[in-house]
Parts: sequence; C-alpha cells; structure tokens
Amino acid sequence: MMKKIIDNIINPNLITLILYGLLSLVCLVTYVWWFSFVWEFIFSVTHYIIGLLVTLGIGLNISYTIDKKHGTKLKRYILVSLAQLIIIWTVANPIRTWQIESSKNKARLIIESLETYKMQYDNYPTSLAELGNKLNLVLPNRTNIGTKYLYTMYSNKNYSLAFTSYYGYMASYNNEQGEWGFTD
Repeated sequence: MMKKIIDNIINPNLITLILYGLLSLVCLVTYVWWFSFVWEFIFSVTHYIIGLLVTLGIGLNISYTIDKKHGTKLKRYILVSLAQLIIIWTVANPIRTWQIESSKNKARLIIESLETYKMQYDNYPTSLAELGNKLNLVLPNRTNIGTKYLYTMYSNKNYSLAFTSYYGYMASYNNEQGEWGFTD
C-alpha cells in the first residue's frame, strides 16, 4: 500500500495533480496576496516575483534531473505551479485596479457624509464613529481590499481619508482638491 502511494506521488496521475493543484493554488494566492501589502520586504515587490521564479526554475531543473535519472514525473508538479502563477499574475492587475477603484467609490459615502456634517455643524467630526453617530449612518470601515479607512481631522477645513493599498501605497483623499493620491 505504501509503495503504491509513493509511486503515485513520484509518478502523479490526474487526481494527484488536481489535489496538488488545489493546494498549490491556495498557497500561491495567499503568498501573492500577502506580499501585495508588504512590498518593502527585502527591497521591493519585484523581489518576491523573482524569488518565486528562481525557486520554480531551480525546482524544475532538479525535478527534470531526477525524472531523467529515475524515470519519474516530478516536473509535472512544478509545471502546474508555474502555470498557476502565470494565471494569477495575469488576472492580478485587473483585479487590483478594480478593488482600488471600488474602494475609492465606497469611500464616497464617507466623504459625502463628512461634507454634510460640516454643513450642519460648521466643522468636521473628530472621528468616523462620531460622524456615523451624529448623522445616524452606518459607514463602511473597511475597503474592498480589506484594509481600514483611516480618517484624520487636521482643522475645521482639512481632513484626510486614507487606506492602505497594494504594494504598501497609501491612498489618500485630499478634500481641498477633491482628488485621491497615492504615496508610499
């Protein structure tokens, strides 16, 4: 029985590759998602991409050598992960753009409520909780990316509404100019 399991691992059939593919997909998506917010890890976001490619390249070379020497089919695992990574990176930018834009759109309710509050009370609230309580509103507190909206009142005329975006960038709304900007 154990010999059959080991043989199925070193010479994977379709079911084994599907199970591996599911596990690999979860790991790769988690890895890419996590590193999308900690781009300063080591030097830049490029390093996690290069690191994955180098790791997969080394794995492909090792598995190819083992396959050739022992007649196994280990390189199939690496090829599955490589194909998944290419698909993840292909869809990541459009999804990232959509999430940032939809998070900014979601913030419009907060921004409009801040302006309504200012008109009614002649100044901005000290917190989003105060804003929601005084206007009897349930305001979004998290973006579509999952990060929190951060509100800071600077004076009766200025405030900042911000959220952490991908690659460690901070998206900030400038109420004087009515625009969003990104800083790192």
